Amino acid sequence: MKDRRRLKDRNKLRNRRGTAPPNNHSAAARQRSAMPAAADQKRKWLFRLASLVLSPLLVLGLLEGGLRLAGYGYPTCFFLRRNVGSQNLITENEKYGYRFFGSALARKPRQFALPAVKSPETCRIFVLGESAAYGDPQPEFGLPRMLEVLMRERWPGTKFQVVNAAMTGINSHVVRQIAQDCADENGDLWVIYMGNNEVVGPFGSGTVFGPQVPPIALIRASMASKRMRTGQLLADLGQRWHGQTPDSSYWGGLKMFLQHQVAQDDPRMTRVYDHFARNLADILALGRNHRVKVVVSTVLANLKDCAPFASAHREGLTDTQLAEWTRLYEIGVKAEEAGRFAEAIGAFADAGRIDDKFADLQFRWGRCCLALGKDDEAHRHFRAARDADALRFRVDSRLNDLIRQTAKSREREGIFLVDAEQSLARQSPHGIPGDELLYEHVHLNFQGNYLLARTLAEQIDQLLPENVKQRAKTPRQWLSASDCAQKLAWTDWNRYEAAESMLQRFSDAPFTHQLDNAERRSRVQKQMEQLRPALSAIALRETLSAYQRALADAPDDWVLHYNLARLQQKLGDFAGAAESCRQVVRLLPHCSEVHAQLGVLLARQGQFDEAIRRFAIALRIDPGSVAAINGRGLAMARTGLYDAAIREYQRALKLDPASGETHLNIGMALSAQGKHEEAKRHFRKALERRILKADAMVTLGKMCFSLGWINEAITNFTDALRLDPTHAPAHFYLGGVLASAGRRAEAQEHYAEAVRLDPELAEAHLGLGIELGRQGRDLKAIQHFAEAVRLRPNLIEARLNLGIALNRQQRINEAFQQFQEVLRLDPTNMVARKYLEALEFRRPQQQ
Repeated sequence: MKDRRRLKDRNKLRNRRGTAPPNNHSAAARQRSAMPAAADQKRKWLFRLASLVLSPLLVLGLLEGGLRLAGYGYPTCFFLRRNVGSQNLITENEKYGYRFFGSALARKPRQFALPAVKSPETCRIFVLGESAAYGDPQPEFGLPRMLEVLMRERWPGTKFQVVNAAMTGINSHVVRQIAQDCADENGDLWVIYMGNNEVVGPFGSGTVFGPQVPPIALIRASMASKRMRTGQLLADLGQRWHGQTPDSSYWGGLKMFLQHQVAQDDPRMTRVYDHFARNLADILALGRNHRVKVVVSTVLANLKDCAPFASAHREGLTDTQLAEWTRLYEIGVKAEEAGRFAEAIGAFADAGRIDDKFADLQFRWGRCCLALGKDDEAHRHFRAARDADALRFRVDSRLNDLIRQTAKSREREGIFLVDAEQSLARQSPHGIPGDELLYEHVHLNFQGNYLLARTLAEQIDQLLPENVKQRAKTPRQWLSASDCAQKLAWTDWNRYEAAESMLQRFSDAPFTHQLDNAERRSRVQKQMEQLRPALSAIALRETLSAYQRALADAPDDWVLHYNLARLQQKLGDFAGAAESCRQVVRLLPHCSEVHAQLGVLLARQGQFDEAIRRFAIALRIDPGSVAAINGRGLAMARTGLYDAAIREYQRALKLDPASGETHLNIGMALSAQGKHEEAKRHFRKALERRILKADAMVTLGKMCFSLGWINEAITNFTDALRLDPTHAPAHFYLGGVLASAGRRAEAQEHYAEAVRLDPELAEAHLGLGIELGRQGRDLKAIQHFAEAVRLRPNLIEARLNLGIALNRQQRINEAFQQFQEVLRLDPTNMVARKYLEALEFRRPQQQ
């Protein structure tokens, strides 16, 4: 009993503690039942985790797929594969820049069309870099073109494809992306010429294209995200959230950077240099890993003839120090202007002891040293001026040093350094690069491109694949610069166009802020004056022969065909221009721009239906081509389909609301319909967004004059002449507007200048004759009226005024003949009839 009671007490105690009596069978069962429960719990957590990760990925995938199916976004590879007819081609992606600049600001790559399969006899070279490597302002005569003709003529039997893979506005962050795409395109060699845009390009410390110098990991993640349509959508939404639309952003050239100055000692520059070095190292590693030989060049900048764009004082300068510095600097400036260079150097040296970081100080100091024959000292100060320039559009000393450090002594890896900066400096006067080789700050002229290409070609020559050397065991001599000019059809017409584009640049900020701007503009204007005879009809026909000779050597050179078409158009041979343009279409079948240009040429011949069909082809290739839409609208308007034309223009305005050309077109169509007030609104908008080209401003000036907007007309013609003082039609039209405003003396000056610049401009002779006649100078007036009649026998107003002037000089028979001819041309001309009736009574007396 006692034992049973003790056992019962122990069981109660266990129950109080929550402990069941030991039961081996039930414990094992519980363990077996707990195992599936734990597994279920684990599976639940795994499922939750997978859902957490995979659900967003699934949504992202569906969104990405939906955006692609809907046609949203743009391709992001530099190269596109296209099937055009029976051809499989590799072409440029004209929307490549969207990822880095957005659609409104993006520049386009140079057009090319390569066979998708590279033939055994082909050597493919990619040229990577920014606008200097691209060949701005005339890529048809830039580094890639020069390299191609040098290599082609030296190694006959090999087809050299030198692909222009450079772009305006980019820097090493983008070049690295392009190099990644080049790695998959079977290149034999890469040429790297970059560094000018490192500060002002994407992600630089002075950029206007988004965030400034974020961490490189963030930069690369941002660029990678925009390879996806989802990333593009988010970027687009972000821009719209911040109020950025196509109408609020447009490419404004270098003046966009005026408020983004970066001093030499700005702490952000450390990160800029680090990013450049890392990007360059990555590009070289890409080439090495893909067994592509890479030629890396240092970069040339204009030191001698390009003043700084902006200057900044050093940090910590007190007001007293600044006042003393300014006093000394002004003493130096006055001494330099008076030609007292030694005195100026002394003043600049004294100012430099207070603050030597002011870029203009260093530039003036260098000019004075150069004037005294101190070339080495001048070179040092010019370099200091370039490095201190607060608008950093030029490669600086540190960037070129990084190129040397990164690429030097790596020949075993297939990486070869060419120090073009030093090489071309040695070939410059005084050993200092200047206008002899460069147009402005960094862009090479024809001679500069030749010397750079020749320097690079001599290195490339040693790296060519063996099959190239076997096909031509003995290479030919290198072409001279004049030989290259003949092969590329570099003529005085092209020289004039280059000078004209430079004058346009020098007439706009930031070039207008340079202390030597007036001198540079004057030099270019003199150059244009010297080249002006190249624009005469006789000279242009000689230029035509030069292009035909070049094409005989290179019949598949689309650039030569394209320039020939432009030249034929200028000569009024629209049929010939259209045929040349068809050759460009044959060689660049994917290019919307070329199809649109062919449409323009067909419309000029009155072939409006065929032109409209050609514009439709252009729009199938690129539905967003504003040029093609405008062209189709103009063709429709010419056939009287104004409503259809206006619909086209409205479509163009949706794509580019800031297009001054489109506003001008829609204004003209509305005016033709009698909707003058509505038309005027568009004409006003056209004036707000003028194209900075002399021809475009002349067109706007004529439009303003036709509307009676005299002041606006004078402004446009005057601005056109500021861009191109040798523009004879602008002088003529300005003379006409001034005459209508009663400003007769000024009108006569512009008529006379138009006649001097273009003696074959009949209307200018007429205008000058009228002004001379008003002064009673009939003999002089008769000379100009007679010349106008000789040049344009059907110019009724010239014949009428000639008859009136002859009548005043009592040359009755001659006057009678002129009035008779006027009535033959225009039987309703009452002025001529009145004079004839009066002369009928005087002729017998005269006889």
